[in-house]
Amino acid sequence: MMCSDIPSPEAFREEVILKEASGRATQADPVVTVVTVCFNPLREGREALFLKNLESVQQQKGVALEHLIVDGGSDDGTLRFLQQYCNVRHDIRILSKSDSSIYEAMNRGIALARGRYVIFLNSDDCYHLSDGLALSVKALEESGCSFTFAPVLPQGPHTRFTHYHHPQRRLHKLFVTSVIPHPSMLYRRAALIEIGGYDQAYRLAADYDMTLRLVAAGHKGRFVSRCFATFVTGGFSTQDENRELEVREKIQIVTNAHSEAFGTRLSEQEATFLVTKGRYPRKYLSLYVASQQLVSRAFCGLPEDLAYRIVRRFNYAKYYLKCILSV
Repeated sequence: MMCSDIPSPEAFREEVILKEASGRATQADPVVTVVTVCFNPLREGREALFLKNLESVQQQKGVALEHLIVDGGSDDGTLRFLQQYCNVRHDIRILSKSDSSIYEAMNRGIALARGRYVIFLNSDDCYHLSDGLALSVKALEESGCSFTFAPVLPQGPHTRFTHYHHPQRRLHKLFVTSVIPHPSMLYRRAALIEIGGYDQAYRLAADYDMTLRLVAAGHKGRFVSRCFATFVTGGFSTQDENRELEVREKIQIVTNAHSEAFGTRLSEQEATFLVTKGRYPRKYLSLYVASQQLVSRAFCGLPEDLAYRIVRRFNYAKYYLKCILSV
C-alpha cells in the first residue's frame, strides 16, 4: 500500500540540481540510486568524511548509478562545497530543502530515486571497495529478493582494531534488536514504496522498523558476503539524551512486529524485557521458535561453510539457553 509518508516526486523535481557525469550525456535510467542525507556537515567538521563519501560512490564500478544528495537546507556552505566537487563519473543530483527529520529526508530520497534499487549512505560513511554495489545488484537480480545485506566495517573514536560487524551471525535476534546496519542494504525501490517507506513517527529507529515490516510482509533478504561499506559510529542515536528515546521506540516497534508477524500482542512489560534484555522469556520460547522459522524463510544466501555453521549453531544454542533461564 502506498504510504503518504513518501511524497510525490513531482513535488521536488524542479528543485533538484544535477551534476552530470563528465564526458557524456545525463544517464536516463540508472540501476542504483545511492541516497545520502545531510544537514550542515561542514559546520560539524565533517568535510573530509563527506568528501570521502562522495569519492567512494564515484569510484563504484560495474553498475550504472546516480548519487542523490538530500540536504536539509544547510546554511554552512554545503551546497557550494557540492557544486565545486568535480570528480563526477556518475551523475550527482542535489535537493536542498528543509525537513523535519532524517527519515523525512530519506523518504524524499525514495520518491526522487530514478534507480530500480536504492541504498542509503550517510554523509559520514563510505564504500571502501569499488564492487560492492555491483555485487549487491547481481545478488538481487539472481535471487529475486527485495533487499540485500552484508558485513560492514565500523569506525569511530573507540574503534581500535579492525572488527567487522557480521549481521548474518545475529539473525536469531532480529525480532528483539536491530542487527542489520543499513549502509550495506540495497533495496528494490518498489518494495520500499509498497510498505510505505520509513515511518516518520520514529526519530531514531525507523530503519529497524522498516526491516521488520519488510520481513513481516513476506519480503526476502539476500546475504552478500563481501564487506564493502564503512560506517562511522557515535551518531545521533548514540548520544546520551537520545538513548532512552531509542529504547522506547524499539519497544513500540517490537510490539508492532510481533503482532503483525505472529499475531501475538505483547504487553509493554514483555516488550520492554525483549528490548532491554535482548532475549525472550521462558514463557515465550514458542514465539522465539516461530521467529526463527520466519527468519529461515526470509533470508537466503547465508554461508554454508563449516566454520560459519559452527558459529551459527553455537550462537543459537547459547541464546536459546539464555531464554530458558529467563523468567
